[in-house]
Amino acid sequence: QSVNEIDALQSQGLAHWLWSQFNAPTLQHTSYLAVQSFRKNPAKAVDEMSYEAIWQQWLTGTDQLRGRMAFALSQILVISNIAPDLRPYAMSSYMDLLNRNAFGNYRTLLKEVTLHPAMGYYLNMIESEKDDAKRGIHPNENYAREILQLFSIGLVELNPDGSTRLDATGKSIPTYTETEIKGFAKAFSGWTFAWQNPADPKSFHRADENLDSNWTAPMRAFPSMHSAEPKKLLGNVTLAANQSPEKDLDDALDNIFNHSNVGPFIGRQLIQRLVTSNPSPAYIQRVTHAFNNNGSGVRGDLKAVVQAVLLDSEARAPAEQQAPNFGKQREPVIRFATYLRALGAKSSNGINTIHYLDGADDALGQSPLLAPSVFNFFSPSYRQPGAVAHAGLVSPEFQITTETSVVGSLNFFARLINDEAYGWGPGRLVLNLLPLMALATVPISLIDRLDVLLFAYQMSSSTRARLVQMLNAMPQKSQWDLKNRVKAALIVTALSPDFVIQK
Repeated sequence: QSVNEIDALQSQGLAHWLWSQFNAPTLQHTSYLAVQSFRKNPAKAVDEMSYEAIWQQWLTGTDQLRGRMAFALSQILVISNIAPDLRPYAMSSYMDLLNRNAFGNYRTLLKEVTLHPAMGYYLNMIESEKDDAKRGIHPNENYAREILQLFSIGLVELNPDGSTRLDATGKSIPTYTETEIKGFAKAFSGWTFAWQNPADPKSFHRADENLDSNWTAPMRAFPSMHSAEPKKLLGNVTLAANQSPEKDLDDALDNIFNHSNVGPFIGRQLIQRLVTSNPSPAYIQRVTHAFNNNGSGVRGDLKAVVQAVLLDSEARAPAEQQAPNFGKQREPVIRFATYLRALGAKSSNGINTIHYLDGADDALGQSPLLAPSVFNFFSPSYRQPGAVAHAGLVSPEFQITTETSVVGSLNFFARLINDEAYGWGPGRLVLNLLPLMALATVPISLIDRLDVLLFAYQMSSSTRARLVQMLNAMPQKSQWDLKNRVKAALIVTALSPDFVIQK
């Protein structure tokens, strides 16, 4: 964030800042594609433009909380342009969906995700049809499996505080079996691209996948392709035979949404993405309570959930933040975005050329919309071997933190700072180092500004001492000298544990 944004937050107070973020306008990613497609001749949207749209929102948008929440949701409700390839409008309309629902209701979000063609294509729900023994066809189970395991309730029954429920023998209780998977697969059968004609069953599998509008509209039901038999769902629920595909889908989503696991399962992950990797059971339970009831009897209100996550005493109290199990690693792309915003990065044409950052040896090992699988870049339950695992803690982001990625990200930030820019051509983002250079004659002034911009006032005494010693040893006779001071301080910041680890 810029100094002005930080000052505005401090003067407004948290409640007003949250209100302004909930009501801030957002960038339409598909609109960005429509405009930028004219860079090609003939006009055509390409994958890179979908990636640019995300960074445009992150770097220029006033809706920073919405962007952060949409990114968090994209790491739970995952689609990826890695196997299979997705169309640009599929990816960008999906990001619009996440932005639109970031502060909405989780039940609405689940339905829109379920019917989005990008998800349908990614997890094989699109064109999944009823049983046909003669052709050896069965409803595809992929989406049914992942909506349960990853998007809503997880593998085992949970208490409201996120702990695992145990049976009388002390064993965890599975949330579902293969029977339920098959039931949901049948309930989700019979959907295809929006512009196909249900009166013509042969068109079910004949959509024009090159038609951009097929990737932005919710999927359409074909009753003739939908399983008619009863479907066993969670708990003691069995859907009646011969319901419409729309009725079966809504009933199935209600069955999932009303399961007691959704609050703690989703709440814990949102805490991990936004605040800390190892929230206490009490913190999770308070967020679960907000999910279950927003104070007005509404279940699944994400606006209430995100307020509960960010305003909880465990997230705000200085004493809590000093606990050894508190905090999280800032994701590599979040660190990059922090640098670009803090240093006022701008391009001559107002856009960017940030595309592929997933290389571990020369980039960040992470890039939006390019997760290696539906399991995201990292698992919320990953434990770094050694001290973290021995302490019974999790460290999700460390799953993509290796010797190679540490060196690669250091080189990435060093190039960024030494080049004073990222990218190429008119979309090259140029850093504005002048405000920091104006402070560089007095090391402590420069360090204090970095503490505000990049450390959230949490720079450690050891980092501060290291920076003071380094800067005092560097000359300051010319503008060149001052720029070198700033660059050296920024490079040290990029690899400092108290910048990399969010407290």
